[in-house]
Amino acid sequence: MASVAFRFEWTGSTLRVVLSGMDCVFNGRRIVEIDRADVARAAVVQRHELESRVDHRQLGFGTHAGERYPGRRRVGTQLGRGVVGPQFWATARSGPELPLLVLDLIDHEFARAVLAVSETDVIDALLGSNSPTNQDS
Repeated sequence: MASVAFRFEWTGSTLRVVLSGMDCVFNGRRIVEIDRADVARAAVVQRHELESRVDHRQLGFGTHAGERYPGRRRVGTQLGRGVVGPQFWATARSGPELPLLVLDLIDHEFARAVLAVSETDVIDALLGSNSPTNQDS
């Protein structure tokens, strides 16, 4: 069976989510790029606060109904309450306390990106004092 995997790369001012294995197949792409200029707001939020609003998986890997099926692996386009437009999720299976990086985007194919990014340099670059973003806990 083919693997499912994703990783994050920070290049200049661009965050790249690189998909491999079945994630590529299920999403019909290998890379999602988010330029820092596309980020209107960034915050770190616990998973349980966001996942309960996921209503439908449009494309990708993971279950529908985040409220009924929390903690599952979600990689791809999700639709949900509180966000007008598609959201790109890249998060592994985890508990409700997992902190997720939430990027509200402008002029991008996705309205929001929800990422399980643990790399401090990526978070610092997107939440840093010199960026147009802010942090909510």
